Amino acid sequence: MLIPILFIYGACCGSLLVALASRYARGTSYFFPRSHCDTCQTPLAYWQLVPVASYLLVRGKCQTCTASIPPITLIFEVSTGLLATTIATPFSLRVVLWLGLWTFAALCDAQCQTFPGWVSWLALGIVLIHQPLAAWVIGGSLFALIRWLWPRWSKPTIGDGDLDMLLSYTLLWGLSATAHWLLLACGLALSRAHRGERLAFLPYLVVSAVAWWLWP
Repeated sequence: MLIPILFIYGACCGSLLVALASRYARGTSYFFPRSHCDTCQTPLAYWQLVPVASYLLVRGKCQTCTASIPPITLIFEVSTGLLATTIATPFSLRVVLWLGLWTFAALCDAQCQTFPGWVSWLALGIVLIHQPLAAWVIGGSLFALIRWLWPRWSKPTIGDGDLDMLLSYTLLWGLSATAHWLLLACGLALSRAHRGERLAFLPYLVVSAVAWWLWP
């Protein structure tokens, strides 16, 4: 009985993350106006706000203007629902919260190649809970170095957000697991990369992290 409940909570969180990321990318308020179609601006009815079920009922289209609703909405609702079902211990709860934060960042990064800076701070804080003092010192020092160095790097080849996730992943899982994680993420990114195009790498890092967590 607990697993379906966790899935529902997770799917609701996924729906919220997609909406918040879309509003961040457009530079609008997180809270106002109420949920609406991005094309015709028609407010959504309550039955159109049910994660997974509503997307299937409307067949992925707005009921007013028939504009297509991006499939990423359904994908993330299902994915975050599955993530939530893995919560069984305090540690797994921390991991799912950490993945949720980076999922939000990845959604923002995919749309505008930036995301709110507080995500990195909060994600690092979650990772450092119950860690020894050495991890706090090393993690905090490296995080501060990234904050200082990146704005002074004239032509960075990697985003500071990517480095932030790399740091927190290493602190959470260790070097060996990080190598496997990066290998999968780089393979996914290379399969979609085009010459001369700036690539949002964070979504691939998150997909790889979720894959290793769900299918270790």
